[in-house]
Formats: sequence, C-alpha cells, structure tokens
Amino acid sequence: MALGSILLLLGGWCMYLVIKKRKAIKQKAKYCERNGGLLLQQQMSSDETAIERMRMFTADELDEATNHFSTDRILGKGGQGTVYKGMLGGGRIVAIKKSKAVSERQRGDFINEVLILSQINH
Repeated sequence: MALGSILLLLGGWCMYLVIKKRKAIKQKAKYCERNGGLLLQQQMSSDETAIERMRMFTADELDEATNHFSTDRILGKGGQGTVYKGMLGGGRIVAIKKSKAVSERQRGDFINEVLILSQINH
C-alpha cells in the first residue's frame, strides 16, 4: 500500500515535470516566432555574407550572457527595444538587443536593423 502510494506520487511528479518542460518549449517557440526569429533566419540564409558574420543564439545563451537581462546590464533603450551588455564565453563583450516589437511592421523593422548592424565591423 505504501509502495503504491510512493509510486503514484513519483509518477505524478514526473508527469508534472514533463508537462512543465513542454509548456516552456512551446512558450520559447511562440516568443521566437512573435519576435521574428524565423523571418530573421530566412533573411540570413538568403544573404551568404550575413551568415558568415551573424550567429543565432538560443534564449538560454542570451539569458546567461545578460545575467537574466539584469537591469544593471542595460546600455540603452530605443524604439525597437532595450540593449543589454552581454558577456559571451571567452570574455567576449557584445551588445544584445531585446525586441519589444508587437506588430508585423515592427518585427520587420527590428529584423532589418539586426541585418544592417550585422554588416558593421566594430
């Protein structure tokens, strides 16, 4: 009886974790789509030189690089979003812009801005 209860609790806990992980994956995909991630990848793949200069990072990599988008890492705010100071592996410092695009036009503007900035060598 006690063993059955423990197994039932463990099974329920495992189901909870699986459902939670699936929701997180769906939310990340929805966020990426909402902010033009797929459109940006298509634009990059159509421009061979952009692919060489740009790299797509995962949400987790960006989160880690900006210390969870900490307010003390904010470099500036603009019409398209907030710019954060990011620290990549190897101590490389980069600027990471988090889009606040809502409309289709704003997403397109943000993607164009990213593509233009990718052509600048600092």
